[in-house]
Parts: sequence; structure tokens; C-alpha cells
Amino acid sequence: MTLKVAVAQMGAPYFEKQRNQRKVISMAEDALSRGVQLMLFPEGANLGYFVMDQRRSVKETYAMALDAADTPDSPWIGELRGLAKKGIYIGCGSFLRTAEDRLVNALLFFSPGGELHIYHKTHPFHVKDVREEDFVVKGDALTVFHQDAFDVGLSICYDLNFPEVFRTLALKGAQIILIASAWPKNAGAVWDALLPARAIENEVCVIACNQTGGDYYGHSKIIDCTGRVRAPLEEEEGLAVAEIDLEKQDKWRRIVTYFNDRRPELYGL
Repeated sequence: MTLKVAVAQMGAPYFEKQRNQRKVISMAEDALSRGVQLMLFPEGANLGYFVMDQRRSVKETYAMALDAADTPDSPWIGELRGLAKKGIYIGCGSFLRTAEDRLVNALLFFSPGGELHIYHKTHPFHVKDVREEDFVVKGDALTVFHQDAFDVGLSICYDLNFPEVFRTLALKGAQIILIASAWPKNAGAVWDALLPARAIENEVCVIACNQTGGDYYGHSKIIDCTGRVRAPLEEEEGLAVAEIDLEKQDKWRRIVTYFNDRRPELYGL
């Protein structure tokens, strides 16, 4: 099966919710008009990655984010669900407010059948003066969602640094792994190195969409199971589109037998 996929690279200024959400809808409509079947937006596309916004105290920033965050029944999420029903799978990073009035950093995955799958980031980011866990509840599950035509695993940003995440998703059957990110410029070399590595070692297609502008690196990519970058972007906003062939990927896995050759009794995963 050949699948037409896209990454939707965009800037998402902190707390400019309406502007960011309109941009997401516009880019999704553009992808639909171009016959894209699966697309991905960056991490935190609705509120921006406000965790790095240090203009206020943690308490003030948290209160703003909790008030502004979407819920699964928000009108904007309904719009994305409606667009997906027109024939496109949509992955979109978003900050959500839970029924318990807590924040989660989520990757939403909409199917043309009207389903909404939600992954909660399992590895919150931190540096010396910033802790994502001060704002969000971390997830506790790595799940592969089985669609009609393919199996997809979801991940977010800092998850990329943990090869166990991608290996677990691959062992659970993922053929495609999405990673929505707000990856910084000062770690761009790590992004460029790890993405093809994760694709190669797990024999999966990696679709990686990053925020751009300001401190964010851009350089979103679609990478096939051999590590080849099929559709790169640099720092511009916009769509990058490529076709991936899952039948060729299955054939590659039969030839390059990493999974048959593993010795999990030695390393436990």
C-alpha cells in the first residue's frame, strides 16, 4: 500500500490560541486539497510550547494554560474531526485540560472514521530552570493504534531521546511512528541524527513534525524505513509531502531481519 503523507511545519506563538488554531485548520484544508491521506502537526500547536515561556511565574503560566487549554469536546477539536472525516488521518500536538482539571501534553490522532485517539507524553522535558512536569501530568502508556490500512505509534518530542519508546512501538506492530515536537535550535544536530536512526533500527517510517520560528529548529522530515529522508523542510512554514510504500517496507523487513535476529533474553526489551 502506498500512502501520501505530509508534515505541517508551523510556528505556534505562546498563548496565541485562535491564531494557532486557524493556522492548523487552514493547513489541514490545504493538505486535503492535495490528496494527502495522513498528516502531522507539531507539539503544542494550539497554545505553543508555553513551558518555555518564562515571562511569568510557574503558577501564573500554569493558570493561563489551564484556562486556555482545549478539552476533547472543544469546537476546534470538532473541526479537526470533521476534516478527518473527509478522508484524512490527522495527528496534532495539543495541550488538553482533563476532566480532573489537570493539563496533559497530548498528541491527538483523528481517523476518517471519526475516532479520536489520544497519546499523553510519557517523557516530560526539563532543563536547569524549566520542568515540563510543573505543568503537565505525564502519560503512562505506549500504544499502537490499528487503522484499516496501517498501524501507527505516537510519540512527542523528548520521547525521541529514548530508543526504548520507538522499539516498544515497533514491537507492538507499528509500521509508522509519528513524533510531534517543539525541538530547540540548540539541539538541532541531535534531531537530525536521531530521527533516521530510529527509522533504521526499527524498520519503520518516521514522520516528524517540529515547530519553527524563534528558538525552534524546524527541519521537519518524512523518513522511510531505510533512513532516507523523503521530504525535508528547513525553517519555513508549510507542508512537505511524500509517498511511502508500506509493501516495500514489509519486503525490507523480510530481507533485513533485525527483529528475527534480536536476543531479548540478553537485554530485556
